[in-house]
Amino acid sequence: MIATGYVQAQSSTSSHNTNFFRTAIDYSIQAQFSIGGSSPLGLPQTIRKIESYNPGLQVGLEANATKWLGKSKNWGFRSGIRFETKGMKTEARVKNYLTEIVKDDAKVKGYYTGKVETDVQNTYLSVPVLAVYKLSDRWNLYGGLYFSALLDNTFDGNVSNGYLRQNTPTGTKITFEKGSQASYDFSENVRKFQWGTQIGAEWRMNQHFKLLTDVTYGFNNIMEKDFSSIDFSMHNIYLNVGFGYNF
Repeated sequence: MIATGYVQAQSSTSSHNTNFFRTAIDYSIQAQFSIGGSSPLGLPQTIRKIESYNPGLQVGLEANATKWLGKSKNWGFRSGIRFETKGMKTEARVKNYLTEIVKDDAKVKGYYTGKVETDVQNTYLSVPVLAVYKLSDRWNLYGGLYFSALLDNTFDGNVSNGYLRQNTPTGTKITFEKGSQASYDFSENVRKFQWGTQIGAEWRMNQHFKLLTDVTYGFNNIMEKDFSSIDFSMHNIYLNVGFGYNF
């Protein structure tokens, strides 16, 4: 009798777990293209003009599951895993812009006035944790948080057509003219963990295919906490557009 009861209990538990992953749950894979960049909230006074901006090809691939809750099944919980790239290339005119360059194999920190080129290309493994609301048979709204781990990182560039005041805004002047330039590389200072918010909507074309768009905003600075070679905070801000397939 005891053995029979134990087997029945195990069978009931197994059946309940199976039903959880099969009942009122949608499995999906999706791809996205992103445009945005690593940017301060509002341009600081040291950045006088953005001369060019190239978002590059930023893509993401995601697999997720949405569990619908309650009798009406209007609300759900979604989570999954996403592989994504975030990057940009920019050229800007700056004045008294704090940076650290490499000159004659030595690092020189100071305040730069002139042209700055920046190349950012970071790869993340992200986990979204979202609430989903079924607005209609075709439209879903979703929003929540995401958490990202850095897999690969590039944050570098060069300065040219200007001058650097070493250490202070009135320090020793180092001039770059007639095509001369100096590089900088802050790749190793990119923060290993990011988190932020994600808000968007998706439209079901039919039973399986959907289109989607959302905005992601990183709460924390993309650079490490103790990084001081740039004197303003930068955040990952992106518009994402994509498509998905529901199984």
